[in-house]
Amino acid sequence: MNTVKKLIVIGVLIAVLLLGALADLIISLTYDIEIVSVQRQGEPVYTEDGALLEEDIGVADGETYVRFVVRVTQGAAPRKNHTLYVKTNRNIIGRVVTDEDGYAQFDYRCYRAGTGGSADPVTVTVRDENNSLFIFVPAEQEYSLEMVKPVSEEGSGMTTDDIFYDI
Repeated sequence: MNTVKKLIVIGVLIAVLLLGALADLIISLTYDIEIVSVQRQGEPVYTEDGALLEEDIGVADGETYVRFVVRVTQGAAPRKNHTLYVKTNRNIIGRVVTDEDGYAQFDYRCYRAGTGGSADPVTVTVRDENNSLFIFVPAEQEYSLEMVKPVSEEGSGMTTDDIFYDI
């Protein structure tokens, strides 16, 4: 008899958790995270054929920053003071908070591509941490940032003599 009571209690707890997750999933579907703009910062960048590179493409040089502006709304109403967790498929960018109009911005520092191969795109994921009531089911938006290798591979100027010195 005790085993049956324990199973009933466990079943009720699982049902409550599933209902909470379902409620949070429904709530998260009412939120919209929009990528408003993606703009590379700094000097203009040119392709190998001399054309100006579009501003929404990152340069895999380890130095270029790309500024993202996102907006969170629920229905048509902007959501202020929502904490957004931002990460890429390469690293964590951090958290940003939306302003009065639901806007937030963050900068992504482009990775440095290796000497061989091509520059792989970066997937930027933005999650709203403030839209769940019971169990964490965030509203989420992903963006694939196209990356290109820099035209001139400038190294750091470091040689093996800088690393290994006479003993």
